[in-house]
Amino acid sequence: MPDASDAPLSSHDSRPQGRRMLAWALGGLTAFLVGSVAWIGWRAATNPDVRLKPQWLAEGQELDGSFWSPLLLTVVLGSLAVGWVLWRAYRRIRAGEDLYAGRFGAGVRRRGERHVDE
Repeated sequence: MPDASDAPLSSHDSRPQGRRMLAWALGGLTAFLVGSVAWIGWRAATNPDVRLKPQWLAEGQELDGSFWSPLLLTVVLGSLAVGWVLWRAYRRIRAGEDLYAGRFGAGVRRRGERHVDE
């Protein structure tokens, strides 16, 4: 059975560009995650005395926890959630789906072709 990626590309097929953009986004997200975890780990090791004491809550005065643990958890979980969405889109494009097929102005490119309203 032929693969969906073997299908001939039409003149306005956005799948190759979408695949490249998603690959770059996943690479950038990975670099951000690695860099952020390294930076947070370094700052936590050099500043272990930074504490989480929210002043806007009455209970915050009694709360005494590490500032770095919630920050690290937020960065890692947020990056994993964004990465999961990007990875699903990347897999769908690799499977042959055109995620932009139903968009307004389908087929119009910004490189000198006619505008939609013409």
